[in-house]
Amino acid sequence: HRKLILPQLGAPGVAAHEVKKATGFKVEYGPIYAYDIPEYLRNGFQATPEMRRVRFTLRERLALIPMELIPALKFAPVLLIWLVVIQLLRDHHLSASILREIVPYFGAILSGSVLFPILLPWLPFRSFVLNGWLLGAIMIPLFWAISGIEPGLLLPLLLLLPPLSAFLAVNFTGSTTFTSLSGVKKELALGVPVMVVSALAG
Repeated sequence: HRKLILPQLGAPGVAAHEVKKATGFKVEYGPIYAYDIPEYLRNGFQATPEMRRVRFTLRERLALIPMELIPALKFAPVLLIWLVVIQLLRDHHLSASILREIVPYFGAILSGSVLFPILLPWLPFRSFVLNGWLLGAIMIPLFWAISGIEPGLLLPLLLLLPPLSAFLAVNFTGSTTFTSLSGVKKELALGVPVMVVSALAG
């Protein structure tokens, strides 16, 4: 045969007529999922409506977590150094309390890169910035309570860390079934300045 089966979601990056001209192969846009290819072939290169549908199940969302969590955790040493500097400036010595103070920061990372994709279908807003911020605002007091750090730090943490959670949540826009490039650009244009101001205020 002279047919080239490509995944449906690869269509925006392929010029079928150019492929035909350069190789002689006719491009056929197959199903979204590779496991549907045998049935697609049995149907004579005809895809059913179900083959054209992206489901974005919990399993698929869980698969995205390492791609966001691992890069975020790479900044943990930088975060630790930053907290060391802050403690030295504030207390003029280092103490074990720095290990407690880092707990809310990990809470923000977990909120934005783990809880967000898991809870995505049930979060109230269409905006990823708002949903990420909301998760951070809910989880930071919990991690603050677990850490046992002084009460006066709660407000600064609520200003500083939900923007981090929101920033990590926005990274999932390219993996979802309902976001668009123009919508993401608009959301970032509105959200980034607010995140920066809030973080600096914290």
